[in-house]
Amino acid sequence: MAVSERGFVVIGAQFVFFSITDLRTLKEVERGSYPVATGEDIYATHEIEPETVDQLVVALQTIDRLMKDYGVRDVQVVGSHSFFEAENAQFIRDQLQSRTGLVVSTLTLSEESFYRTQAVLGKFPNFNQVTKDGTVLIDISSGSAELTAFADGDFGFSRNLSLGPLRVFEVMADLQRTVPNPVEVMRDFIDSRLADFMRLLPKNQHYPHVILMGSALSVFSALIPTGADTVEIDRDGFKLLYQEITHASDQYLSEQYDLTPTEIAQVLPTVLLVYRLIKSLNSDEIWISDLKLLDGLEVNAASESGSKAVNIDSDHEILISARNLAERYMVDPKHRDFTVKYALQLFDRLKKLHGLGKRERLLLEIAATVTDVGAYVDTHKHYEHSDYIIQASELIGLTAAEQRMVATIARYHSSDTPQTDLSDLTELNANRRLVIAKLTALLRVADALDASRQQKIEKLRVSLQKDRVLLTVTASDDVELERWSLRTKGAFFAAVYGLPIELKGKTRL
Repeated sequence: MAVSERGFVVIGAQFVFFSITDLRTLKEVERGSYPVATGEDIYATHEIEPETVDQLVVALQTIDRLMKDYGVRDVQVVGSHSFFEAENAQFIRDQLQSRTGLVVSTLTLSEESFYRTQAVLGKFPNFNQVTKDGTVLIDISSGSAELTAFADGDFGFSRNLSLGPLRVFEVMADLQRTVPNPVEVMRDFIDSRLADFMRLLPKNQHYPHVILMGSALSVFSALIPTGADTVEIDRDGFKLLYQEITHASDQYLSEQYDLTPTEIAQVLPTVLLVYRLIKSLNSDEIWISDLKLLDGLEVNAASESGSKAVNIDSDHEILISARNLAERYMVDPKHRDFTVKYALQLFDRLKKLHGLGKRERLLLEIAATVTDVGAYVDTHKHYEHSDYIIQASELIGLTAAEQRMVATIARYHSSDTPQTDLSDLTELNANRRLVIAKLTALLRVADALDASRQQKIEKLRVSLQKDRVLLTVTASDDVELERWSLRTKGAFFAAVYGLPIELKGKTRL
């Protein structure tokens, strides 16, 4: 078995999905799923029941044996966000590890959004062409709906809504039994949850295309031709499908679409959600795809391994997400771009000093992009507001720890000097605190270089000397304010790196 073949497992709300994929070609050697209804437990009792844990163990053990039969030793197992909504999820995670030997990793909502975007970027046919016009990707799992907007061929923003069909069914089960028109009540409930997403959409942007994907689209899977990954229908065709399904009996759905009783319970909220979105967006073309979170894990792994089968920049969507957040909170674009430019230049020139890698460079770029979002709330102590906003936002592609790191770097980029060792950040380990300190020190310097907010500095040369770090600049005006600001903010740099940092500049005549 080639080293390039890797195993992937996703524990969702209704199924445990798995695949074995050759990362060189992005071809799947094996793919399948086992029905384990963790979502029914979670939405009914908020905990995963012992009997369901036993089913998870059997499914994971069976998958693990299959992986070993293929000679696959590198297996990535993740639990979806819905799985970790269970109040006992961490206990169950530990039980699964002790009984199967498999470690279940946690995915944040932003990571799930990132992997779904990776799935369509890497596997959806003609994706770049489709998204030249406005496109909304709708990923529906049993527990949630992830809505991702694209415009002009690029990522726009993403929002997760607690509108998964199983969740809606559980929430509205009692009400549906007591009202004469449950479809109308459910429609109003869904519309109320869609309102926030619709407000985020640019007023002058049309979204003629919708792409449907996710683990809760069983009712639509029969429409995809055998051997194909997607099927396209127009708005009128989807309206006919909507009318058929909303008036169909359970027996008809079971026979016509080969659905289980659990899947039948999710049909109405699924179709209603999609129909209301298409109507609200005024979309013309709908693509139904069998792509899932599992596909995003495969594409991302292939991209990180340098596979020629994938030609995408994994960091691009993450950085666009950060820039969109900055624009939403009206961050000064000139100061933002200046800070990003020189923070990265400092990082690149001082590699021998900080010893950090590509991922840390990305975190610095994100932090420099969003560091001033808190000024939208209040310029006084804006760094505290930045911390809160960043932690409460969806920056796609970041782990929970990374998002906390970015928020902390933004908080401490100002003159509000943290403890040198950041020991107050007890939720982060010592290594992450050290990375935060190093990146914060660099960001403080970059921010100080534009203390006047006039972008006076045109060129910067960084010299790592035996007893200091010397910054030599060419500027369009005097840099006395920047020099003073650097003396203040540079104290933390000296504490972290053990070297003072000085600014020497000349004004361009």
